[in-house]
Amino acid sequence: MAAQTQPKKNGLLLQSALLSISLVLTSAYAISATLPAMQKAMPGQSLASLESLATVPTFSVTVMVLLSSWIARKLGAKNTVALGLLLVGVAGIVPAFTTNYPTILVSRILLGAGFGVFNSLAVSLLSVFFSGEKKAQSIGFQSAFQSIGNAAMTFVAGWLLTINWHLSYLVYLIAFPILILFWFFVPQVKSMESTDQTGHKVQQHINLKVIGLALTMLAFICIQAGFNVRIPTIVVDAGYGTATGVSTWLSVTTLMGMLVGFSFGMLHKAIHQYVFMIGAACMALGNLLAAYSSNLWLTGIGTVLVVGIGPTLLGSYAFNRGTEVVEAGSATLATSILLVGCNVGGFCAPYVMSAIEGLVHSSTNVLIVFGLFFLGHDRHLRRRGHAAAQCCPRCASAVTSIWQ
Repeated sequence: MAAQTQPKKNGLLLQSALLSISLVLTSAYAISATLPAMQKAMPGQSLASLESLATVPTFSVTVMVLLSSWIARKLGAKNTVALGLLLVGVAGIVPAFTTNYPTILVSRILLGAGFGVFNSLAVSLLSVFFSGEKKAQSIGFQSAFQSIGNAAMTFVAGWLLTINWHLSYLVYLIAFPILILFWFFVPQVKSMESTDQTGHKVQQHINLKVIGLALTMLAFICIQAGFNVRIPTIVVDAGYGTATGVSTWLSVTTLMGMLVGFSFGMLHKAIHQYVFMIGAACMALGNLLAAYSSNLWLTGIGTVLVVGIGPTLLGSYAFNRGTEVVEAGSATLATSILLVGCNVGGFCAPYVMSAIEGLVHSSTNVLIVFGLFFLGHDRHLRRRGHAAAQCCPRCASAVTSIWQ
């Protein structure tokens, strides 16, 4: 039955407070530019160990995303978000005050734990307070807020780096005003679990549709992350651009992702499931443009499509759809499963790139493989859905769930 929650409120302050927690969610890499300076400050540490400071939050994010539903049941959704923001604020600024590598490593692990604690709630709480197209709009805004936060924190961290690398980590102080805003303007949620007719709690569960969406996002994010990591090397090796030029285009992708996120609600209202098809088409076209490009402008356009526009459309649609294909009260668990798929996809990206490159013998050919994968995805999915319907309605439902 319906979850026991507050009456839905659509105030601007409520929406802003709910969306504000997404500003810090993708900021683990905001301090990547500090790594060369940290290497000079800690000459006893290898570059690989220092680079792990940027990636290690991913592991604790994944673990805590899986535990977040249980934590939310014990503490309540509002307290769980507050705990996560507090961890982000406290653990995030630790490197500003020390050069001890083990201490910094632990602080980065705790930072990821903070992100993971409320990552799924950043989406599922929108489903508690909003519904219908208002919910779809808010989930699109959530993607945009992640882009805004990542861009702003990266910029500020880079500016502070010109003074001292320690100061760059002070960007995580933003978690404290966000915590205050969230605490004062978001009501307590009585329960995010469903109940039966007698009022007893029904345990959250997922279905094949959520698993299908999670596996789809795993593949898509794996390709997006692999492209993101490899495109600077492709451009430099081809000799028609520099890493700085690629970095400029990557900055443009943040802006485009933000704009697409803000317009997702209108797009979803107008064309519904075709948003997903457009996102996949953007990924296909972007990979092929970059693969056959011989100038930075064409590669830049491809980068915007693959890193900015495509993933924003795909991710916003998948997370919105994920809250619709489960019973009331299971939205947090469904969102957690989707987030695990996204994080596993990002983690696997370098290995998938290397494996495919070993088969096709060049990074450019890998992009062609990626492009062909997206081109064939729509037709393949529809064909699988029709075939599955002949033998197993449940499988057909799972395969075609992302289009309905």
